[in-house]
Amino acid sequence: MKNATLIQRTMVCSRQWLGAIVLSACTGQVFAATDYSGKVFYRYLNESGIPVINHQIPPEYAQKGYEVVTPRGEVVKVVPPALSEKDASQMKLQQMRAAELAKWDEELRRRYSSVDDIEAAKQRKLVQVDGRIAILQSNIRNLKGQISDQHALAARSERMGKAVPDSVLKTLKGLEEELKFTEEQVGQREAQYQSIADKYESDKDRFRIIRPE
Repeated sequence: MKNATLIQRTMVCSRQWLGAIVLSACTGQVFAATDYSGKVFYRYLNESGIPVINHQIPPEYAQKGYEVVTPRGEVVKVVPPALSEKDASQMKLQQMRAAELAKWDEELRRRYSSVDDIEAAKQRKLVQVDGRIAILQSNIRNLKGQISDQHALAARSERMGKAVPDSVLKTLKGLEEELKFTEEQVGQREAQYQSIADKYESDKDRFRIIRPE
């Protein structure tokens, strides 16, 4: 009879109260429980490293990570610890790199259907640069010829015991400056040639990854 009365009182109590403190025998954690209507709690570690469950979480503990749990202790969400400045910077770099790769992959898929297509595009570009280099080298030969002619004029004047005309000196200076500039352009074009070759080789390597044959 006493047992029956105790059971009845327990049932009445459970209807009157929406929440109770439930002690977990397995973990020794205390769970704050309410009605099972979607309410959640926060489980985090306090300064002593002891798990605590509450309906709110202090900011200083939130930074260290926590779990969102149901009144039954079921994990709904895991929030990792806040990143340090170094880790946050590293993650940002990783995200930027991932975005760059995604953009690269999209461009490769859009422009090419095979590695052979990339190689053909590479050769077309290199032929164009080769043509520009050939023109510049031809200009260099012409400039060197003109410079040689001006030096001959200057030498003739000196043999005759005359001063080298200012016009010859001025022409020589202009030709030598133009020669220097043109030679620099050749160096730039040659660097461009290598850069293009390397770029298309990288495209081929990446294409093999995203579209393995």
